[in-house]
Amino acid sequence: MWRIALTLLLSLTVIVASALTAPVQAQPAYPTRPVEIIVAYAPGGAADVAARLVAAYASKKWGQSVNVVNMPGASGITGTLRAIGARPDGYTLLLDPHSSSAMLFAVESDVPFKMDGKTPIALLTLDPVVYTVKEDSPWKSLKDVAAAAKADPKTFRYGIAGVAGIASFSVSQFLYSSGVPIAETNRVVFTGGAPTVTALAGGHVDFAGQQWSESAGLIQGRKIRGLAVVHPTRLPGLADVPTAKEAGFPDLDVVGWQGLAGPPKLPAAVVQKWTALLEEASKDPAFLEQAAKLNKVFAYKGPDAFWQFQQDELKKYLPLATRMGIRK
Repeated sequence: MWRIALTLLLSLTVIVASALTAPVQAQPAYPTRPVEIIVAYAPGGAADVAARLVAAYASKKWGQSVNVVNMPGASGITGTLRAIGARPDGYTLLLDPHSSSAMLFAVESDVPFKMDGKTPIALLTLDPVVYTVKEDSPWKSLKDVAAAAKADPKTFRYGIAGVAGIASFSVSQFLYSSGVPIAETNRVVFTGGAPTVTALAGGHVDFAGQQWSESAGLIQGRKIRGLAVVHPTRLPGLADVPTAKEAGFPDLDVVGWQGLAGPPKLPAAVVQKWTALLEEASKDPAFLEQAAKLNKVFAYKGPDAFWQFQQDELKKYLPLATRMGIRK
């Protein structure tokens, strides 16, 4: 009997030793197949442009397709739910912008996902707000606009893209800071940033505050005039447009932004692969030039800094949304 037991013990020892000395099977390098970045908005918008900028860079560097998939609906909620509900393997990610993150949670109290229900990867781009008027407007500065709106608010017409979007927040912040009775002004709501600035160029409204990527073309085409940009420095291609601080409004800080996120429990190795790539992009002159051509400021922040940035944005927008009466 003891011989049988000894034989079994020796056999087990050999098996364990073999397992310990066997070579470790290496995991395949990510990505080994195409990656999808879901954009929860229609093609051509600020979020879509940021996603395609990053996807093209990643595809080139990795030699693997990184594709943008547009999935608009429900103010960005449809696409967001699809992305964060995907398998956490790095092959389905989310273009995570202000409008379906901090700004959404500032406006909506009943969102079908949590703000921390995503894995933050990186802040990608900033899309500074540019305050604009029609090219032949008698208002030559933001102070001119503030004075006119305060003197006769009932005839002051401003355009926004949605009552809870970045244009609404940016104009409201400006008017509040100027002491303008907003309830007495005329707000005209459009379906998007492009229709808003087009209406401004046509004289249908007097003032707007839209993202750089949405207004740059008409400013450069001399259809509308930029009065100030919410950014620490003047922007490429808009050298004649002063910063908000230069224009006398240093506290204006509403700005568009786009980030990258993934489903909960995204592996650290996937996050690290992306952050290494994006940090490299932030130092690549050709990439930064391409971003500027698309009217984007590439402003890379890693996972922890990106998450803190989102929380700071929420703290900024919550009281503003309440004051605007759009908190639900």
